Amino acid sequence: MFGLPPRLRAAVVVLCVIAVASTGVVAVEFVGSELDPSVGAAAAEQAELPYADRDPIAPPADGTTVVTTQKYRHNFLVAFSPDGRVRYFDDSLDRYHDVDPAPSGSHTVEFVGAEYDGDTTVQVVRRVNLTTGETTDVYRHAVPRTDRPHRWHDVDRVGPHRLAVADIRDDSIFVVDTRTGERTYEWSAQSAYALDSGGPFPYDWTHLNDVERLPDGRYMVSLRNQDSVVFVDPGSGVDRAWTLGSDDDYRILNEQHNPDYIPAGERPAVLIADSQNDRIVEYRRHDGAWVRTWTWTETGMAWPRDADRLPNGHTLVGDTNSGRVLEVDTDGEVVWEIDGVGVYDVERIGNDWNRSETAPADRLGLENRSSTSATLGGSTSRRLTAALLPPVVRNSVGFVAPLWLSSLGQAAALAAATSGVLAIALVVGYRVNRYRRSGTKR
Repeated sequence: MFGLPPRLRAAVVVLCVIAVASTGVVAVEFVGSELDPSVGAAAAEQAELPYADRDPIAPPADGTTVVTTQKYRHNFLVAFSPDGRVRYFDDSLDRYHDVDPAPSGSHTVEFVGAEYDGDTTVQVVRRVNLTTGETTDVYRHAVPRTDRPHRWHDVDRVGPHRLAVADIRDDSIFVVDTRTGERTYEWSAQSAYALDSGGPFPYDWTHLNDVERLPDGRYMVSLRNQDSVVFVDPGSGVDRAWTLGSDDDYRILNEQHNPDYIPAGERPAVLIADSQNDRIVEYRRHDGAWVRTWTWTETGMAWPRDADRLPNGHTLVGDTNSGRVLEVDTDGEVVWEIDGVGVYDVERIGNDWNRSETAPADRLGLENRSSTSATLGGSTSRRLTAALLPPVVRNSVGFVAPLWLSSLGQAAALAAATSGVLAIALVVGYRVNRYRRSGTKR
């Protein structure tokens, strides 16, 4: 074969066999996917029907569950009624990120997304009544569309006509008056962090992905690429004594998303999707420092990007690359799950819930769960892939992979591509080397 010596020929044959077998795994999953559509496809189909004719596609839940998705070629917002039927579905925007209950009522939410218009991206903050389907664009802001992150990931309402915005493009937060477009407050991460920290400047330096105004007037800000959650005083800047995490100290946080502040009196807590560590963590203040009080994961978790504490003590989790929304009870058990959705943010609304009534993990006595203590968590393919691939590789592949491709299928696709490239490289390298040697002899 190709005039190769026996050992090299054997290596190429082995690589080709791996590539063909791995491609077969992907092909089988693709054929099976036609019989098992994603939540997005099913939700879109159900939304076309009168509400009375819709079938449940999610388990029953205590309240309405609203999910935004942001995954490669997978972007929509869907709301599930307590009985599991699709209450509302929208895929009119190109990207969807944060969603929050609106102050106008328990059946209304506000979310931030983006729509593309040629070389321009329009950031859209939209309010929707989930019962009537009525929508209102609260605020729109156009920015140049570039190859660097520029879509707002989070907004937080701080007044009747004011929004706090997490501006990922400019590595800053600002408060804007939605009536005039005037920015009444701004803070830049450059005032507190060196440019050689985090990611490459200016392409994706901080990946600032979350902002929340706290009851005391400070802003809690997530700097993903600095592996830190910081607390910004509008008058004095970053309160260093409150910073949670440190650049590249992955024991604490590793490229986190959506920190959720739990007031809890003089000892507040922060619940965080610790994304690249594939876990949910909670830290609470103790003697002027942050102490980890709860950890939850299972073998097969893949890049979670949201976690919310519910008033009943359960925790709602959005696990992006495994395509799941989970509800975890106080014993650490999964008691509710939607599979097949590339979730970014998730909210549970209704029943006159007051989020300020949520409690920290140690007060609730929540059970910790680690990947080693949860060997039965997730599917077999998720457990196998988790054992074979490091999180940064697994999560990068998982984000661009279609939802119908399981964790095992993702590993197979990676193996097929790698084996094929290596086989070609070996053959080409050998032929080039022989050509060079033959030229030298002449």
